[in-house]
Amino acid sequence: MSSAAQKRQRIHDIWWDKKLRRHQKILIDAIMSNTYVAVLGARQRGKTLAIAYASQMLAQGVRWNTSEGRKVTVPADDVQLGSQTLKHAKDFTKRAGKVLNTFNVGLTENTANHNVFDPRLGSTERIMLANGKQLHAHAGSPSTIQGLSGHVFIDEIASNKNNPNDIFEQGVAVASGAPWRKFVMVGNSSFKGDWWWHFWHGSGPTDDPGVTWEQRRAKFTMIKLDIWSEFPDRILPPDLRDVQEILGPEAFDRWYGCKFADSHGRAISDELIIRTGITGTVTPAHAPVVLSIDPGLNRNPTGAVVARVGGFGADVLRAEYWYGPTENDATTARGWIQAQIAQIDAMVAEYLPTHIVVDYSNLAAGLGDALEERYGSMVAKTPTTRDRIQRRWGVLLAMLTDGRLSIPPECQDLRSDLERFEIDESGSSSRKIEEAGVLRLPESPAPAPYSKHVLHCDIGAALLQCMDYAYQDVG
Repeated sequence: MSSAAQKRQRIHDIWWDKKLRRHQKILIDAIMSNTYVAVLGARQRGKTLAIAYASQMLAQGVRWNTSEGRKVTVPADDVQLGSQTLKHAKDFTKRAGKVLNTFNVGLTENTANHNVFDPRLGSTERIMLANGKQLHAHAGSPSTIQGLSGHVFIDEIASNKNNPNDIFEQGVAVASGAPWRKFVMVGNSSFKGDWWWHFWHGSGPTDDPGVTWEQRRAKFTMIKLDIWSEFPDRILPPDLRDVQEILGPEAFDRWYGCKFADSHGRAISDELIIRTGITGTVTPAHAPVVLSIDPGLNRNPTGAVVARVGGFGADVLRAEYWYGPTENDATTARGWIQAQIAQIDAMVAEYLPTHIVVDYSNLAAGLGDALEERYGSMVAKTPTTRDRIQRRWGVLLAMLTDGRLSIPPECQDLRSDLERFEIDESGSSSRKIEEAGVLRLPESPAPAPYSKHVLHCDIGAALLQCMDYAYQDVG
């Protein structure tokens, strides 16, 4: 071992034995040992320092003995460090720079006099090492790392105001250029039902076709570092006991116990839902009839709605859940598609719809293809994007507020879905399309005898699809 390598090892030993705490070592070892890592951590317990330490080690190149006894060699490479804002990312990089200074690996002239940032790079900031590798700080937008390469660390993903799925996709893509590169996401607990919660606890299809939350998690090493990973004997020091008393048990469990907070506020009041049952007919008999299907597969049932829609009003004629099989194999999936088509055929014969709209953004999208082959141009296969949901939500909310939505008494499952709709106002000031709040469709267990199924407000989602036709002039 060269003298430089011996010095690096000696400094690392000092960090490992005297400066890093138990939970920080767990985090660092997980990053060194695995390609894809997701970290759910307690507030203000040194997560950023730990990932900054890991990032500078990867930029230097590392030979690592894992906690499992494996030897891992990672060549020196660039590291892209992203956080919710550029200010946060620069703090992330600055901590990595402080660690690097203790190793004295030879930073370039851009870091002379402790100026660790290169102002020539504009929206990104960086530390350049003497080996030619760099640590880049990036603002929260996923576009800032597009086209780059290297390891990717995303800090504070739960509080990033950009689309977390876009951040996820860009991070995976940037890290995919070499087998040793790593993609790491770090966040505090957030709200039940949001993207980060789904990443940890969600079931069924993600927003991307062909992938479930279970499949996505299976590729990641999931590390939960709550306060008890730092204090496994569950005896808190005096300062944290004070924090626990000040916050109260619920808030302390959220921020330090890594428990996700109860979901966002209700989106639709009881008064507006009750009004849908006493409004009476709001559309003329000649208004177009829409058959809307939110397909399900395995444990996720299908939501079906038939509604007469137009003139910014809607009369729901029928709304129901279809519970399918819980097995996951090709033969069962084909059989379930045929069973749904038979029910749709019966609805078509009864209601003579003008349009059939089907969600085309999940694992059950094959139903849309089968319906298009059967019914041709009257079928609209529409992927459900975040912005499309927001536009539909704006129309539905206007209908509810103006008394322009009628739901018959027998459609109680639809009313139950509307009661479960939630609103997140955290991003409502940043985009006009979200000024009424971001609509969330939370998961909930299905009622007996369908206890193996999970509802995702599927009938409500089917009603939202009907809003695409609300603008039609019906005279």
